[in-house]
Amino acid sequence: MTESDLIERFRRNPTPAQLLPVYERYAERIYGWCLRYLGTPERAEDAGAELFPVLLRKLPKHEVTNFGSWLQSVVRNHCLMQLRREQRDPLALTAAEDAGMQSANLQHLSQEPTPDTRPLHHCMKQLSEDQRRCIHLFYLREGHSYQSVAAELHLSVGQVRSHLQNGRRTLKLCLEAYAAPKTDPRAH
Repeated sequence: MTESDLIERFRRNPTPAQLLPVYERYAERIYGWCLRYLGTPERAEDAGAELFPVLLRKLPKHEVTNFGSWLQSVVRNHCLMQLRREQRDPLALTAAEDAGMQSANLQHLSQEPTPDTRPLHHCMKQLSEDQRRCIHLFYLREGHSYQSVAAELHLSVGQVRSHLQNGRRTLKLCLEAYAAPKTDPRAH
């Protein structure tokens, strides 16, 4: 059977048994895509296995004209969400989150400021209220997505993305300035 025939058969009867032949045709590619994003064979295998129920749930809801491209997008999003969940602790900003920022080892904001966390607490105060609230929910409260932050704060997903991007940029610049060696103006 062709791929389209298998997908059509699955659409008429969306059961795991009907999805399995389609999944098996792409299993090696799914593994390769997951390996590229997640870096280790074990993590790639786990993610590939997690994708079967995701596909079972998503495929009937979408009119897919190019299954391979659609599947690659689903795999990419799944892997990036996994990476984001792993990086949530605490305010860890990675290239996967924002290609413009380098990874930063930032301390958890839920604790009282210590000499190590004082710069971060100082810089968080430089953010707008919306930026601070978005960053707090997205990075410090487990399980939040753009959509859930948007719903909780009564903002659009675009506004949440913008507040997060601008807040991360402001934090990065502030922390870099805070860490820069202070020069004595009398030395010149």
